[in-house]
Parts: sequence; structure tokens; C-alpha cells
Amino acid sequence: MELRRLPLCSLLLPSFLCIGCAPIPVALYVADATQGKIIDYACSINKGVPEGIEVEMQGLHAQVKLVQAFSQGYLEVRLDVPPGMTVQLDDATATITRADGRPALSAQYPNISLVDSPGINSFSGSPALAKYMVPVRTPLVGGRMVIGRQAWDKHYWMAARFGMQEASDVSVTLPDFTINGTPAQFPVLRFHRELFVLLAPFNC
Repeated sequence: MELRRLPLCSLLLPSFLCIGCAPIPVALYVADATQGKIIDYACSINKGVPEGIEVEMQGLHAQVKLVQAFSQGYLEVRLDVPPGMTVQLDDATATITRADGRPALSAQYPNISLVDSPGINSFSGSPALAKYMVPVRTPLVGGRMVIGRQAWDKHYWMAARFGMQEASDVSVTLPDFTINGTPAQFPVLRFHRELFVLLAPFNC
């Protein structure tokens, strides 16, 4: 397992303490960069740390993240659906295959979320969030969202909970789907587990 940035963080520890940040070793699942565009953490203090991967098919973009939380991990997917496109999932089941030979893991998306953070919101059961959750088989109609000078294709989020049990190398199979009625499938995505040192604010 590769340990990244630990020596640098050790040298800079006094500086981190001064700015209210603490270095924390965290195991992350890093996507195979040959399969798409690597997504880094949005937080500026952890710039350059990989968080997921973006893949594209026929104009449909998907951001895929595999997160190993302290208790249970989860798979998070965001679909960016452009105008003129309708996407519909065939089913709710995602599968993770572990390279160490242990049985494959399967889990289901409980819903599709119209707001971000599905790893939390899709499982909260909050009545306030219920109106933002739709059934998995709902047709996802594309569009263009505009706020001020910023514009983006319409987002849809989904998440499935997994316990990876510290598997070093895994492959993720997403559910099949249709694009405007035509069958489609993203490739099996490969991830490997690495240890990073992230900076976490503690003096808020």
C-alpha cells in the first residue's frame, strides 16, 4: 500500500497547527486514470487528492466515487444529463468485485436523488428530503441549468452502501440503462486502495 505525502505533512505539522488544520491518514479508493478523467477533492487544502472518476458515453457524463467510510462504505454516482436526452436505469443493482477472490458484493440504490450528498440523503428517511427522492426507474430527463454566468447539464445522484472490508483492488459494475430508449452500459471501473494524508480543519 502506497503512503503519500506523509513525510511532507510531518515536516509542515507546525504550519498546519497554526492555520487550524490537522493531518489525518485516510484510505481512499483511487480510480484507474486510463478509464476517464480523475476528479480531485474540491476543498483547496486537499488539492490534488483523487476523489473519483468521470466517464462519458454518448454525451452522458457520470462521476463515480467509491468511499470507504468509518463504518460502511458507499458507491456514489452523479449523472449529468444534457438537453435532448432521457436516461432510464434498467435496475437498481450495482456490483463490486474484489480482486482477492472473495465473493462479489451487490447493493441497490434506494432511490435517485435530485440533490447532492446521496450517501447521506438517500438513506436519511427525512420527510423534508422525500420530495427530492424519486424511484430508481424514473426517466431522467436532461436539461441545462443556468445560475448567473454558470451553466451545467442537469444532475441526478444515487448511492449504494457497501462494506469493502479493506479490499485492495476492486471493480465496479454500474446498472445497465437506456439513452433515449437505446441500451447502454458504462465499462467496468477499476479502483485500488491507497493511503493518503488529508488535512482536516479543527479550529472552526
